[in-house]
Amino acid sequence: MNRKVLTLVLISLLAALLAVGAVFSLPLPPPLPPVTLAVFFALLSGLLLGPWGGLAVTGLYLALGCLGLPVFANGSGGFGHLAGPTGGFLLGYALAAFAAGLISSQRTWHFGRALVGALAGVAVLYLLGLPWFATVLSARRGSTVSLLAAFSMMAPYLVGDVVKACLAAGLIRGLRPVLRNYFPARP
Repeated sequence: MNRKVLTLVLISLLAALLAVGAVFSLPLPPPLPPVTLAVFFALLSGLLLGPWGGLAVTGLYLALGCLGLPVFANGSGGFGHLAGPTGGFLLGYALAAFAAGLISSQRTWHFGRALVGALAGVAVLYLLGLPWFATVLSARRGSTVSLLAAFSMMAPYLVGDVVKACLAAGLIRGLRPVLRNYFPARP
């Protein structure tokens, strides 16, 4: 199969998996976001397809969600989600996939490098998502929610996202023989 065709198929497939990973979620009481597998699939897309491919996957996912398709957590959709407390995390998926793909190596599919890339993706996700979360909560409550308070609310999610990053890097390591056949090293 042509590499470009395979890449387009994988972009579509990973965007669909990202949507499924977000829709089937564990709801928590507001203002906490639900627990999803969306971070796992966003990181995996960057690790598999590189920075631009990961950006294409997450961009397609965000575009579908903003158009109103029910691809966000708990089967919701619409542009208004970007203005909510989790809007920064939604946009952060794109930057996380880009960072993971930028740091990981598609030449060797090495676990260590994939892990560093995935963890960098999680760091970028929280660097964008936490200030957004705190700002929106502050505006809604009428009182200031500090970054430390926002971090304490999101700390359990961070632990889960680090585990998801490790799993994504491990999957890359496990798929290395297949990936080398379909994505040979570029000169």
